[in-house]
Amino acid sequence: MAEIYGVIGTSTPVNLLADPQGADKIAIPCEPGNGDIPAGTLMYRKASGLWAPAAAAQVVNTNQLAVLKEAVASGSAPASGVTAVAEDGLAYRAGCFIDGVVKLAAGAALTDAHKVILRQQGIVFDKKESTTTFTNTVTGS
Repeated sequence: MAEIYGVIGTSTPVNLLADPQGADKIAIPCEPGNGDIPAGTLMYRKASGLWAPAAAAQVVNTNQLAVLKEAVASGSAPASGVTAVAEDGLAYRAGCFIDGVVKLAAGAALTDAHKVILRQQGIVFDKKESTTTFTNTVTGS
């Protein structure tokens, strides 16, 4: 008997938000040549209007910042004289994120100083809700 159903591929969603209320999504044109950019990467808008992964030096008040919602394959750097097309990515301009899931370029962690700058742009952090069991019993003495 022939098999009718089979697994073609799998997808593991990445949960970035600690609170989905108030998250502001935008589409951003990602600069070609940055390779595979994972979800949760902090992006900054360059003078060209294209967005690239932010290193520590780009996390400043004068840069527009956003958190990439989905992974983007921006490819390798285009050859000389070749025009590359930017791929759009979905990003959060503001929201409450799970502390520790937002990363800088190359997976570097955010510092408290970075988080202060992000807070000024509407990107805040909170802990993930715990799924541990809670016992509501009290033992008398």
